[in-house]
Amino acid sequence: MIDISNNDLDDLLAFINQTRSRPLVLDAARLEALRGYDDVQACPGSGKTTLVGLKLLCLARKWTLPRRGICVLTHTNVARDEILSSISLDASAQVLRSYPHFIGTIQEFVNTFLALPALRSRGMQVTQIDDEHCTVRLERMAGYKTKLYLKNKNASLSDLRYKWLNNAATLVTPAFSGKSTSDSYKDLIAIKDRLQQEGAFFFSEMYVYAEETIARSPHLVDALRHRFPIVLVDEMQDVQGFQDGLINAIFSDPAVRYQRFGDPDQSIFDGMGGEMPNTTYNTAAMQPIAESHRYSPGIAKSLHGWSSRKLALTTSNPHNAAHPLNTMILFSDATRAQVLERYAGIVSNLPADQRQIVKAVGAVAENKGEAAAPLTITDYWPQFDRSLQPQSLKPANICQTVRFAVSLRDGSAQIPMLLDSVVSIYRLAGSRFQNRAGKLSLPSRAGLYDHLRSLGSYQAFRRLVAEWLLGKEPAEDQWGARMVALCSVLGLPENGGKAASLLKYDPTPVSNNPAQQEASNVFTSNEGIRIHLATIHSVKGETHDATLILETKHRKLFDVKEMIPHLLDPNLDVPVFDPAHPTTNVSLRAGFMKKLYVAASRPKHLLGIAADRARVTDAQQQTLKELGWDIIDLG
Repeated sequence: MIDISNNDLDDLLAFINQTRSRPLVLDAARLEALRGYDDVQACPGSGKTTLVGLKLLCLARKWTLPRRGICVLTHTNVARDEILSSISLDASAQVLRSYPHFIGTIQEFVNTFLALPALRSRGMQVTQIDDEHCTVRLERMAGYKTKLYLKNKNASLSDLRYKWLNNAATLVTPAFSGKSTSDSYKDLIAIKDRLQQEGAFFFSEMYVYAEETIARSPHLVDALRHRFPIVLVDEMQDVQGFQDGLINAIFSDPAVRYQRFGDPDQSIFDGMGGEMPNTTYNTAAMQPIAESHRYSPGIAKSLHGWSSRKLALTTSNPHNAAHPLNTMILFSDATRAQVLERYAGIVSNLPADQRQIVKAVGAVAENKGEAAAPLTITDYWPQFDRSLQPQSLKPANICQTVRFAVSLRDGSAQIPMLLDSVVSIYRLAGSRFQNRAGKLSLPSRAGLYDHLRSLGSYQAFRRLVAEWLLGKEPAEDQWGARMVALCSVLGLPENGGKAASLLKYDPTPVSNNPAQQEASNVFTSNEGIRIHLATIHSVKGETHDATLILETKHRKLFDVKEMIPHLLDPNLDVPVFDPAHPTTNVSLRAGFMKKLYVAASRPKHLLGIAADRARVTDAQQQTLKELGWDIIDLG
């Protein structure tokens, strides 16, 4: 085991600060998180990814074990890429990118070390691990009567998947509680078998095969603990219950130094998709990092009441008396449409360079018939279209990817998209990547360059991509030759083999153009202040200059109304989410608290809240003023 000392940290900071205009300084809480292995709650804007990166840099400098490594697990690809970027500060840390170390998502870890080897040992081919693909294929294969039956039962084909139930891999058949002799049941069994023969699986099914593998071969757990004596998990608050159970069963052991980073106050995905949230982290005692580098002292003070774990937040930023106060805008049905314009007027009092990113966010984007007299984002601005919110781009093939990349002309976005498309081609072709140590693994963006180097085609690939990006949009008469060249560089058959469908010419443009999305959901005030409207879920992880929280209604409850008492009195009992009863008022209030906390912790300079004047009492308004808030009543 490698210990990190104060001297190690001093040496690392001295190295990093050589090239920084503003020296990096770590407080006592951060230093303790780096030295030890206790679970960490890192508040918004605390530099959690930087902290994980610093720990890895320290460990890499002292690592001497040739066949044992550090395992870093993340919840998302974005978090994984941020960590990989953070360790690029020191050349000595580049060893962490390859064997015996592992930095990737929990999904990638489960696939690589457990599920895929298990499936291959059974002679099962895996060409696609993707929920959307599986659902579309099932929809195409299912008979008309089967789909009609499921519709009448309010069931979905996306639920036709294996789950780990009663310590066994069990096929869940939607609308059926058990075996049946009906034609619809037989059809479901048949199309699921066809889907697996095609090599297509849902993401969650990989965890089922991992659980089954461990149950059959428990010695694999010991092997993984030996391989990875140090394990770090990032974004732990968003890890779902089935993921949490599996990685804890593997790594929660005295033989492993197991440290988790996250913020339970921001666990806004609890219960989504019908999955149980994790409890071993989100309800555990942990070491807090309460100082943020993001927001003003006034915002830090206001956030205390909405912290479900009662974290007393502080900030490294000084108070700026010239900035507007945190503001609550009160409206009626007649004046609700004036809210955005009035907030823009307040924002205009910020210096021009401190109002570049201004957003208005709400928890509910649209009414799905579950609320009488609903209140959604569109009630403030009817032009809002949830489907036009920026989201992960998913071109259907390499042609769409190249077309979009050429139109975008932004290298930071072009390259990752192209690499992901190439990885998809390799996966559909049934290929395996070979790293510098000669080990084969499932194709991934992280392993692509090493694989191309092993083929001797790395430089040829770079030239090919550069030609595409600097050239014109794909033309049909030239596309075939382009794909022949690509397959030659990738070491695939001339027609792409099993991946041929991804190589065909496609004139269809990618529909979710970010530039169009941005223009579609932006309110522009009379003074030219631009306010982006979005859901709270979509802005998690972002930093804004100013943020306005729009009160919305979920079922029978208004979120701001329910949370104002906690804003005024941080000592009130915190509502606790019950995953077994997610729609009770208590569970809804618990969700409100975390969503509003996420929204309120986005801005650096100005926090605003819009609420119906009939739902904020005179006494509450007076207390808000005493706490330093400005109250604007639109009447």
